[in-house]
Amino acid sequence: MSGVVSTLRAATAMTVLAPVFFPAPAVADPAAVDPDTGPVAYANAASLAVTDDGYGARGGSVISETQRSPVTPGSSRLGPARSAVPGSDGERAAVGPHYRLAIEGHDVTATLRERRVPAAEARADFVLTDRAAEAEPVVLSFESSVTAVECSSAEDVTAEATAARLSMLDADGDLTPVEPPRAGDEVRRRDLPFGPPGEIADGERATSDITVRRVDDYEQLLRQDQWRDGDITAASGWLVEIDTHVWREDGDGSGLLDLPGLGHAGDAGDAGDTENAEDAESAPVRTIETTLVLGGVSCSVPSGFVRHGGGGAEPGAPAPSVPVTIPAGAGAPVEARSAGTDTGTGPSGASGAWWGAALLGAGALFGGAALVLARRASSVRGGS
Repeated sequence: MSGVVSTLRAATAMTVLAPVFFPAPAVADPAAVDPDTGPVAYANAASLAVTDDGYGARGGSVISETQRSPVTPGSSRLGPARSAVPGSDGERAAVGPHYRLAIEGHDVTATLRERRVPAAEARADFVLTDRAAEAEPVVLSFESSVTAVECSSAEDVTAEATAARLSMLDADGDLTPVEPPRAGDEVRRRDLPFGPPGEIADGERATSDITVRRVDDYEQLLRQDQWRDGDITAASGWLVEIDTHVWREDGDGSGLLDLPGLGHAGDAGDAGDTENAEDAESAPVRTIETTLVLGGVSCSVPSGFVRHGGGGAEPGAPAPSVPVTIPAGAGAPVEARSAGTDTGTGPSGASGAWWGAALLGAGALFGGAALVLARRASSVRGGS
């Protein structure tokens, strides 16, 4: 019987201690880089943001999943599920239902090479369509787009962007090829027959101007908060800027914003005022600004970084736990966020409370089990 009592006591001790047992942290690979300051690369398929809703406020945004290079040599690659931006009802609610950017045949990777050199590359075909127009015209198409960066050292960083073919909508509604812009150049087309990603009012019409150029600065990337730069940073991608001008279809100038130097119909008292009124009738009610970044990539290293050096973790330190994929995010317009809408992809306060309750419940369960076993042990001793 004493053997039974000993077994019960051991089981009771194990039950009480079970909730506080955690796996021991793994020992860091001596080649690991510092996750906060060390060499790092990021690669993103595409992102879209309404940077001005036509009334001076920022609209919604969608950023696809972003790959982060591991802290030890290896690569992170975008999964096959992402095929368009926006790609869900939530993403369409954030930026509007009319634009669809298809992402075809993508290979998007962020890599830390054996020499601890960070590099990133995004390969894909991109097709932007305006689904609001009757014929759903293709606005822009990149074939075999490749954007890439590599930070071999603090003095040797490279960034490139190429495409086998770029085609853009023209003023006649036809898709025609143009030469992809070189570094420092841009391609621009005006008065194109398509509108913004969101709705416009009945009785309004829209045309758009579109500009395509290379990303040449880290701040031009549309990115999640977890995407960081460093002392030395290189960035690449295709920056697409769309200005959509909205007019009233009746052309009477009513409802126009106050524009410097422009009058309104009915206010003209002389020939000069009449000329201003005519200008006002042809001015847009508002301009909606939309920005896309296709194949956004970056790499960063600390100052003084050389191959095989810089940003190392001390042997024996806990292994850094850094996700290699930053989840996609759909950001609500400013008005929705200010009203308390939670659009983040991380745990909210409610989910945190849920986990706290779950842990308390588990503690109570283990504690109750321990109490039952202790009472049974006492009964056994009393019976003997």
